[in-house]
Amino acid sequence: MTQMKLCRVSKVRLATVLGLCLALFALHATPPVAKAPEPPPPSTPREFFNAGTQKFQQGKLREAESYFESALASQITRLQPPALYNLGHVRFGQGVEELKKGPAAGPTAANGQAAAQSADEASREADEALQSEDVNKMVAAYLHGRGVRRELKAATKAVKRAMETHGTALAKWQRSSGDFKSTVELDKTDKDAEQNAETVDRCIAKLIDTLRELEQIAMALGNKGNELKEKMQALKGKIPAPDMPPGAPGDDDEDEDTPQGQKEGQKEGPTKEGEETALSPEQAAWLLEGFQLDSERRLPMGQKTTADPQGRNRKPW
Repeated sequence: MTQMKLCRVSKVRLATVLGLCLALFALHATPPVAKAPEPPPPSTPREFFNAGTQKFQQGKLREAESYFESALASQITRLQPPALYNLGHVRFGQGVEELKKGPAAGPTAANGQAAAQSADEASREADEALQSEDVNKMVAAYLHGRGVRRELKAATKAVKRAMETHGTALAKWQRSSGDFKSTVELDKTDKDAEQNAETVDRCIAKLIDTLRELEQIAMALGNKGNELKEKMQALKGKIPAPDMPPGAPGDDDEDEDTPQGQKEGQKEGPTKEGEETALSPEQAAWLLEGFQLDSERRLPMGQKTTADPQGRNRKPW
């Protein structure tokens, strides 16, 4: 019987230019192939490997990951390095896809900073109105503050969403880095895996910097929101009831910011396994601590591409 040939991704290295981290997958992935009849389900480790490569070329990353993992589970020594290498590219691509699901970090951070500045201005206006004892000024300051608080909420929601998607991408890239590190461990002559490891290391470091910035903005928005809330409560206490803007008493916006916890007699809903949850600033800080990098530490990644794994006899660990 003729032995089936291993199909592998075309041989490439990930670019080392830090600014192109998010474009790497799009630049180096093989273009989608024309739709063809579905082959029979794979049943041997070699078939799982080849099926994973095909799914990767088609952009079906989740299926590709599953097939490569099945090939690895066979513990066939010669399949380990190429399967790990391709898994690294698959998981790097998954991280890129995660980033596309959320708001872009740059505009989100800029909007958050603008909202924080607006909150400062609204707080100053509230202070001036309180000192003036002028009802019209107090009403105007209250209405302005109410609008700014809505702006703060929208900005905070966007920042937290960006933190969530960036945190998920970070986890994907960390796994990718582990795959390529393992490739180098199994084949120390693999310069492509080593080069890709350095690239992912830099991409991870950049992603961490972005997460830190978003975390700081989220904390600033929370502080500004609490400060403005206090000023608005002071205004509400001084504005005569007949002059209070329509809908203001009990309105708010103001009491929706902080969850009040579980009410008596209320049961928590069941937890859905596998669902992603938004990151709080504290969770983000904990996550970042776990991924701190120093100037000497490298996180490897690579995408194994063409070389025939025949003859690679080192045992996987």
